[in-house]
Amino acid sequence: MSHQLILEIARGQFAERGYEGTTVRTIAQEAGVDSALVHHFFLTKEGLFEAAVRGALQPPDLVERAMKGPRGQVGRRTVELFFSHWDEPGSAARLGGILRSMTANDMAADAVRNFLGDQVILPLAQALGHSQPELRAAMVGSHLIGLATTRYVYRVPAIAELTAAGLAAGTGKAIQTYLTGVLA
Repeated sequence: MSHQLILEIARGQFAERGYEGTTVRTIAQEAGVDSALVHHFFLTKEGLFEAAVRGALQPPDLVERAMKGPRGQVGRRTVELFFSHWDEPGSAARLGGILRSMTANDMAADAVRNFLGDQVILPLAQALGHSQPELRAAMVGSHLIGLATTRYVYRVPAIAELTAAGLAAGTGKAIQTYLTGVLA
């Protein structure tokens, strides 16, 4: 039994049931394995959730792709990369489940905050070489999570109906300021 299959089942259950409604036991049952195997691969439910978050939140090669092209457009490229990734078939439902879990559970919120801050946005902010990369990453992450919640959880039509490029055109300047501008 592959840990990848367990992870896929977990992603589906977290998306459908949220963090609180998902258990290691139900994941193991659906995978047809003993829950001890799930614990072997992921240690805890929190570890399994973090692994599920990783795949749902992070566009592949984010830093490299965002840094390609003029530095003055990195904010716009970042927004477009995130929302293009999140709009892929299956990703929006998973992301919606993760975002709903964030609002209902402190541990889930911590996992998403840590992942976005430490592993996704912070490396981009550091690569740009400006002061206060942790603050910059937090500002970008909060903006992106706010947009994602509005788009995938609340489904506000004005935001939900925009393409990734449309979101990038409308919010890229703000993200650019967070990443490279003067922070007060």
